[in-house]
Amino acid sequence: MSIKEKFGIIREYPEKVNAKREALFVLLVILIGLILGFIAKATDSVSVMGEIGTYLGVWIFAATLIAAFSRSPLLSALHTLIFFLAMLISYYAYGSLALGFFPRAYFLGWLIIALLSPIGGFVVWFSRGKGRIAIICASIPIAMLIAEGHPAYYTYKIPLILDLIFALILIMILPKTWKQRGFVTLVAAALSLVLVKFYVLSFLPW
Repeated sequence: MSIKEKFGIIREYPEKVNAKREALFVLLVILIGLILGFIAKATDSVSVMGEIGTYLGVWIFAATLIAAFSRSPLLSALHTLIFFLAMLISYYAYGSLALGFFPRAYFLGWLIIALLSPIGGFVVWFSRGKGRIAIICASIPIAMLIAEGHPAYYTYKIPLILDLIFALILIMILPKTWKQRGFVTLVAAALSLVLVKFYVLSFLPW
């Protein structure tokens, strides 16, 4: 059995990929990345909107949706990379051209993450499949959202509350059955505890 056939057991591949549809999807992904990057930087000094763009939640949520609803794992990896590169270009181009500010170290840090994002995109594509691997793949982005958003219960920060809302939405739309949703919730909760315990998110280039 080939690797593709093994992957197909987890989530079935489409028989054909429509080139025109994929080109439109890529354009949409680029547009979403450019718009979100622009909004994030343009509202950087606006309290609530600026905080939403600063936290990871909105980026994890958007990238997860793009990856999960792509037509194949390879396209998912490509779309995820394109999304983050478009976002970074828009975000830092606006900061450099409009504000005269370009933090090179932060840009390089996030560029490395963007270049690694296809791995996450590839994995997340299987979150809408079946079996244990699909449950684990769905749990990873949800766990990251819970790990970042859990202080919302005592800080009441809107971006953190949104993280938990995003996590709930993904729990509802990634798994295809209620049984899967239950397992995904349990695995994501356990994984989020590990992320919090070892301060994993603190290693990102904030």
